[in-house]
Amino acid sequence: MKEGTKKIDHLFLALVGRSLQTSVSLKEHSTFRIGGPADFFFEAYNLEELKQAVLFARDQKIPVYVIGGGSNILFADEGYRGLIIKNSSRGIKVFLESLEIEALSGTKLSELVDFAAQSGLSGLEFMAGIPGTVGGAVWGNAGAFGRNIGDILVSAYIWEAGEERKVKRDFFDFGYRSSSLKKRRSLLLSARFKVEKETSETVQKRVNDILSLRRLKHPPAGTASAGSFFKNIFMPDGQKIAAGLLLDQAGVKGLRCGDAQVYPRHANFIINLGQAKAADVLTLAAEMKGRVKEKFGLELEEEVIYLEANASML
Repeated sequence: MKEGTKKIDHLFLALVGRSLQTSVSLKEHSTFRIGGPADFFFEAYNLEELKQAVLFARDQKIPVYVIGGGSNILFADEGYRGLIIKNSSRGIKVFLESLEIEALSGTKLSELVDFAAQSGLSGLEFMAGIPGTVGGAVWGNAGAFGRNIGDILVSAYIWEAGEERKVKRDFFDFGYRSSSLKKRRSLLLSARFKVEKETSETVQKRVNDILSLRRLKHPPAGTASAGSFFKNIFMPDGQKIAAGLLLDQAGVKGLRCGDAQVYPRHANFIINLGQAKAADVLTLAAEMKGRVKEKFGLELEEEVIYLEANASML
């Protein structure tokens, strides 16, 4: 370990109580299984560790980026010249008197959906099969089957400018795959969602039905991918055009660059066949966008985030 790195780790240990990892391969923390080494890496298991790690990076002027499940992100081949913090602060509470369910931001969506189903609480079923964490889902207003997580969010706790505060739904200014968290230096700590009481059997059946629908067209579980690569397009009159439909008609299914390939059964998924590089994915994505632009005159926008080596979110 270099002298400068040793000093940073010593300071971090004194503040947070656990050491930083160094030169960590980001492909191990990405559902795409792509990415070079991060200079520093830390997995926060509770909210206090999460906040202290972010504070440390700010104080030391180290670029920092917080990730959840690594499911909607493409890491650079060069890795990351700063600190990647993996948010693994998990926990779920139910408030039966108000019919609300609260989850810490590092909670996996699958854990939240399963917990709600087992508890006979409905309203979260549409998120079944969506990878990632609550924090990432709120950050990007994740959704499926015509519903978004912002539709059911009631309130949340955020951490901004070193202070924790409770905010209402309006704070997030939710839009299609967007929220105010993408524009402000805020960190989601927890979120509370509205639910309804039903039998666990009824809720679980809906979850199973949605999972079956997803299996019909999405890559099998365990396939190296980052999910839908491009956002759907909304026309000025409000009409929604599925990016997958445009890409399919543009003839991109099966296209390949290196080990990056457009999934043969769904044109809006790029999969890693084994040794794909970020450069391969970016080249393939550019070809996909170009074909749609040429055929339809429409510009696709990426849903998957490409994290450059020197980017910083907070």
